[in-house]
Amino acid sequence: MMATRSTAFGRSRGAPGELSPAQLSPEAKPDLGLIDRRHVVARTKRRQARALIALASACLALPLVLAAIGHAIVASDQVRSDALQTEIAQALQTQQDYQLQRAELVDPTRILVIAETRLHMVTPHSVTYLRPVNPGKSVAQAHEPGRLQTAAVHRPSVTVAESHRRFRALGVSGSPP
Repeated sequence: MMATRSTAFGRSRGAPGELSPAQLSPEAKPDLGLIDRRHVVARTKRRQARALIALASACLALPLVLAAIGHAIVASDQVRSDALQTEIAQALQTQQDYQLQRAELVDPTRILVIAETRLHMVTPHSVTYLRPVNPGKSVAQAHEPGRLQTAAVHRPSVTVAESHRRFRALGVSGSPP
C-alpha cells in the first residue's frame, strides 16, 4: 500500500502517476470545502516572513556589494598609482642621466681639448681688448614718458617777465592777459 501525502487544503494525494479517488469514479465529487481562516492567516504570515527574509537579505547584501565595489575601485586606483610612481621614477632617472651627460658635454676642459685637437685651434700669444662704446640714447630711452619732446608742445619765445615789461612800456595799467 502506498502512503499518501496531505496538502495544505486537506486533500490527499497519492504517488505521482496514481489516480485520485475522484478521477476513478465519475460520480464522486471533488472536495471543495471552505478554506479555514487559520489557513489564510498562516499563509499570509508565511508570505510576510519570506518577504521580511528577502528584505533583510537585500539589506545585508547591498552594503557588502557596495563595499566590494569600493574595494575594487581602490585596488584599481592603487595599481594605477603604482604604475605612475614607477613611470615617475624612470623619468627621474632619465633626467639625472641627461643632466650628467650635459655636465660632461659643457665641461671647459673637454671643450678645450676638442678645440685644440679636432679644430686645431691654438692659444693666442696676446689678447687685445676693445673698449665698450656708448652709442648714446637708445630708441627705447628716447621714447620714455616725460622725455619725449614733440612739435605740438608750444614754447613761448618771450618770457613772462619780458611780457610784463613790454606791456608796461605801452602805458597800460594792470597785468597782461
